[in-house]
Amino acid sequence: MPNNHINFVYKLDGDISEIDVFQLAPTLLAIGELIQESNREINPGGRQIGVNVKPFREGTFNVDLTIFTHTNLQQFLNLLNSSPVDEIKKLLEWIGLIGSTTLGAVHVIKRLRGQPKTVEEIAPGEFRYTTKDDRSITVNTQVHQLLSNSQITNNIYKVYVSPIEAQQSVTSVRTFIEGDEKSEVRIEQADVPAMREFVNPSPIPTTLGEVIKEVTHRDVYLNPKRGAFDGDAKDWSFRRGDQIVTATIKDKDFLNKCISGEYRLNYSDLLTVELLERQRVIGTQVMKPTYEIVKVTNYIRGAQQAKLDLDT
Repeated sequence: MPNNHINFVYKLDGDISEIDVFQLAPTLLAIGELIQESNREINPGGRQIGVNVKPFREGTFNVDLTIFTHTNLQQFLNLLNSSPVDEIKKLLEWIGLIGSTTLGAVHVIKRLRGQPKTVEEIAPGEFRYTTKDDRSITVNTQVHQLLSNSQITNNIYKVYVSPIEAQQSVTSVRTFIEGDEKSEVRIEQADVPAMREFVNPSPIPTTLGEVIKEVTHRDVYLNPKRGAFDGDAKDWSFRRGDQIVTATIKDKDFLNKCISGEYRLNYSDLLTVELLERQRVIGTQVMKPTYEIVKVTNYIRGAQQAKLDLDT
């Protein structure tokens, strides 16, 4: 196997005597788009992957992947870095096109059985997805990036679900590295409703009172704008770059320090916080998001406040 080249197999199972080319062509195109868009998402400006798909048995397609470079300098730098084959395999694992110890995007979509209720960054590089029935799945940053890209999740749907939906004779779709069927990922007819509900969720009935989705952002930097320094937790406002964030503060220790005068906030101060963003949908109407500061993890006095302290 060349050091920049890998083959994996895309296989349709069932009574595949003939395939409608007009139904299959979008699926084969989606394989290439899925791999290339995932590579751009995770490695922006990095090495590109060429994708060629060719049939070799009924319902079975050999997907040829090759990393290629544009300049001699880039080719030289690539020799100093990790093996291109390892890079391709790792990308396929993150997508979920092949199996590994890493939980790929395909597996997460299958297990979530719909859009997550909450997504929370629980540690640097780790995100927890919580389902509507309070099951949780933890993924790494790369898989989270892929799941957050609707073009990628739509192509996952086209690769695995569309052939099963389009042709009753297709009982499952399998993908694996050529010569290594232990790497196999299989999506069956029974998995279709769960994956459809993630990518194309059922319309929210107008009678539904409220749907809430929460995401916790860690290590968010804020500058104070307005606060209730008597300890009222509501309606504090902060600048997050050009954005104004109005938030309720849940960190009682921080509030107590403001009441005691230990913290005398100034517009030049810098706060690092855990910020909970809550998105509400009432019926079919998307409401303005609300925010809570769960914890203030760091507080740094700004230069302006330090000058005022010296003056006093």
